[in-house]
Amino acid sequence: MVQFQFSLFYNFQMLIQNSNFYRKYYLLFKTLDLSNISSKNYGIGRTGYSRRAMFRAFIVKNLEQIKSVPALISFLDSHPALCEMCGFDMGVLPDASQFYRFLSHTSNSLLQNIHHSINKELLNKNIISSDILIADSKPVMAASKENNFKNPNRNTRNKYKKAKHNPAATLGYYSYQSINGQKDNFIFFWGYRTHVIVSKEGIPLVELTLPNNITDAKAARKLMKKFKRVYGCRKGFIFIADAAYDERDFYNFIVNKFKGQAFIPINPRNQQKPKTFGTHGCPLCDAGLEMKSDGTWTEALRKRAKFRCPINHPNFNPYGCTKYLDITDNARSHVPRDTSFYKSTFNLRTEVERYFARLGDRELEQTTHYKMKIIKNQMTIAHLAMSLVAAAAALLMLKPDKIRCYRTFANESANCLTG
Repeated sequence: MVQFQFSLFYNFQMLIQNSNFYRKYYLLFKTLDLSNISSKNYGIGRTGYSRRAMFRAFIVKNLEQIKSVPALISFLDSHPALCEMCGFDMGVLPDASQFYRFLSHTSNSLLQNIHHSINKELLNKNIISSDILIADSKPVMAASKENNFKNPNRNTRNKYKKAKHNPAATLGYYSYQSINGQKDNFIFFWGYRTHVIVSKEGIPLVELTLPNNITDAKAARKLMKKFKRVYGCRKGFIFIADAAYDERDFYNFIVNKFKGQAFIPINPRNQQKPKTFGTHGCPLCDAGLEMKSDGTWTEALRKRAKFRCPINHPNFNPYGCTKYLDITDNARSHVPRDTSFYKSTFNLRTEVERYFARLGDRELEQTTHYKMKIIKNQMTIAHLAMSLVAAAAALLMLKPDKIRCYRTFANESANCLTG
């Protein structure tokens, strides 16, 4: 159990009994196990400030929607009791460079292990489940003049010209407007995307921050491999995602490798044009003539039947036009999209939208950092904070219905506060 040492200028027990704000962080820090993080530097050089205290301070930064490290230091300085709860001495706070150094020198795998250990406890206590997994991603804009929409010279076309100070940032799509049913006014940005798999209860299970040019389906493969390695996969689980994950090989990846089901809507861009068939079951060419079978064509994991136009005249294409029919026995075509079970299950995808809405104000769509490692650590701590709220609400407050209430889960007294 975490032990706190406080000065004599205030009664800590009365403080947390009468303040929702301080009670919240008391419960969060009491839930957080930082035994894997060394308290201070015991090697060469100065001892420095407590690394555990800085980690707790970053939890505060995320939950209080503080945009920068200097603003965090000012916030802690104005809340001396919270400063001591984090582990700092009253009136003695690290310089901003110390916080940046913590993000830069801390292993991302260490932070993820802390995150996973919180989720494992929630899974073991049946607070959350892993029978339904929901995936999505969110943009993280790089700190660059290329993302300043008031900059008339911002680069939104040349993806090979890297953004200054952000060598890992890549150019990608952000949003568009629909005008008279047509997509228009496309907006692109330089940066990254944070990818996450959440449970049906809206708790992040695994996360990954990658450059913006990595597709959602490719990132989901990495997430699923990590999920299986950390938690194991239940046979028959359902993977839910939007149409951005509609890739033929990805369905087979979920079904064959993980023994699950993929509930993903069809992406119209991945659809072939409808074909009209003749009396012999072969498709018609553009001239309305029934084509002739010309064997099969295998490409990667796809198998297609090939058909040729019956016209073979010197005045036309000597080879004739061709069409293909996909005859691969693939998992994509077996998704029961017309059933009520699919529709009711797919409606759970809105949980990841609500999750990103809770996470959205926490520096998610605009980072103030430059190094990829720092941005990864920043996002891991942001996701970890959401799991930590769930653990504090369910395990300490015994309020599993409050696991998503990051602001108000501690707004009532409990007997466990000073235990």
